[in-house]
Amino acid sequence: MMAYNISIPINEETVYLMEAMKVEGYWQTKSYTLTFQNKNLPLLNHIEKIAKNLGVKPSRRILLKIRLDEETQKEAVRLMANGVEIKFHIERSPFDVKKVKAVTSLPYKKRYNIEMIIKNKKCGIKLNSYEDKFVIKGDVQSWAYGDTRFPVKKLLTFLDEYGGNKKLLHVSDIIKSDEKLITAAFSALIDCEGSISWYGLKREISIRMKSEDYLKEWSNLLNELGIGNKFRKRGDLWEVNISGWEDFKKLEDKGLKLHHSQKYEKWKSMMDGFKRNQISRNSYKEFYTRELKAINKKITSEEFASYIKKSKRVVNHYLAKLKKEGLIQCDKTHWPHRYFISTSSVR
Repeated sequence: MMAYNISIPINEETVYLMEAMKVEGYWQTKSYTLTFQNKNLPLLNHIEKIAKNLGVKPSRRILLKIRLDEETQKEAVRLMANGVEIKFHIERSPFDVKKVKAVTSLPYKKRYNIEMIIKNKKCGIKLNSYEDKFVIKGDVQSWAYGDTRFPVKKLLTFLDEYGGNKKLLHVSDIIKSDEKLITAAFSALIDCEGSISWYGLKREISIRMKSEDYLKEWSNLLNELGIGNKFRKRGDLWEVNISGWEDFKKLEDKGLKLHHSQKYEKWKSMMDGFKRNQISRNSYKEFYTRELKAINKKITSEEFASYIKKSKRVVNHYLAKLKKEGLIQCDKTHWPHRYFISTSSVR
């Protein structure tokens, strides 16, 4: 752990908080504001845990967003929460100003019965808050976000000093010389802005943002750690993309730890699936010869592929390499050909 000229230690927790605030949170020292909003409550719980470990007591509210018909004016809407009229504002889509939502900030409670009145038409919304999720049921499409607030001078000073300008994001120098700090900050980036895809043959971590320089810095840092990645432009956004067992395993070994519950579960399932069937690039000789010895008989590539739970195409590729290197033999007196390792008991 390193200590700087403020009362916040530089460690894995605080750099996670710093990176999460940079890409997902908001702070403003002049107005004494520091808030972090997210739909995923386990992620919000982790942010609050870090704050509490620093001696800060967060407060939480609920940010509720309700979809309205296009071009609805604020004057046409009334909102009631548990029978009491509440204030709200209109939020317009940055991509289409006709698309609007009613947005209100509510004290954190376990249950709300919301009633929206538009031109004498009533719409009901039931909002329940649990430890790990919000559940919303109602007549209109709605979204709930946890809104955690913890403005204290030492945290604002820390973020001003090391978080940098949110409009001109960059990777803080304080993490660049420490592999664990880099991984902790990258974990926060995935939790807040990343996506994990796992379907069919596609397995990848992708982070897309408008900030070209920031993602380019991350791409270079990952390369320095030996983690292969692609940096490229995708439409109006820039992307860092990581795919493949070897690079995922390196991230895991370096301490990648996700707290967004959905991303954590997807990452865990993906890695468990890899571990059941994946071998490292340089260990194929040991793996295939060991499995053929264990079978101890002549076997077709299709049978072998089924036995080790891999595709026939992949198995054919490695069997051909091993045969060429003289590590296995092939019986061509039958079709399909049968592969084996020569021992006195092979039949």
